[in-house]
Amino acid sequence: MSLRLALLMCFLFTFHCTAQAARVRHSHHRQVHHRHVHHRSPHHSKSVAIKSTKVTGNVKRRKRLMSGYQHWKGTHYRLGANSHRAIDCSALTRRLYQEAFAVKLPRTTGEQMRRGKKARRGAPHIGDLVFFKTGRVQRHVGIYIGDNRFIHASRRKGVTISQLTSPYWNHHLLAVRQVLPDPVIR
Repeated sequence: MSLRLALLMCFLFTFHCTAQAARVRHSHHRQVHHRHVHHRSPHHSKSVAIKSTKVTGNVKRRKRLMSGYQHWKGTHYRLGANSHRAIDCSALTRRLYQEAFAVKLPRTTGEQMRRGKKARRGAPHIGDLVFFKTGRVQRHVGIYIGDNRFIHASRRKGVTISQLTSPYWNHHLLAVRQVLPDPVIR
C-alpha cells in the first residue's frame, strides 16, 4: 500500500470518528433538551420542544419584565397618569419596554397598536403587546409574560398580572402585536 493511500485512509478514519463523536454529543444534547424544555401551546396538548436559544431569550425577557413589574406592582391606575403615584395602561407598557428592552413605544394605546407586526392571538410570545376592546371606543394594553398571563395597569387593582384566558380578558382580546424581534435576546 502506498504512503499516500495510507495517509488518506488515516485522514478519512479520523474524520469519520470526529463526525461520529459530534453526532453522539448532538444526539445526547437533543435527548436532554427534549426531556427538560417543553412549551405548551394554549390550543394543543402536545409538548413541543423549543430551541435553546429561543428558550434563553424568553427567560431573559420574562426576567426583565418581572423585574420591571416588581418596580411598578400595585401602582394605582389613573387615565393620563405616568408616575409611581398613578399610571395608565399605555404609560406602563411604554415605561416597561423602555426599562426592560430600551425600546421606545408611543404614548397612547392607539399608537402602540400600530407598532410592530400582527402576531397570532393563540400563541403570543413573551414581550408581545396584548390589546383589548374594553368599551365602545376604549382600548386597553398589557404585555404578555407567558403562561397565559400579562402585566397591565388595571382600573381596580392598579399594576397587576392577569390571566389572558379569564372569561373577561379572553372575550375582549382585540389584537396581539409583536414589537420585539423574535424571542432571541441580544
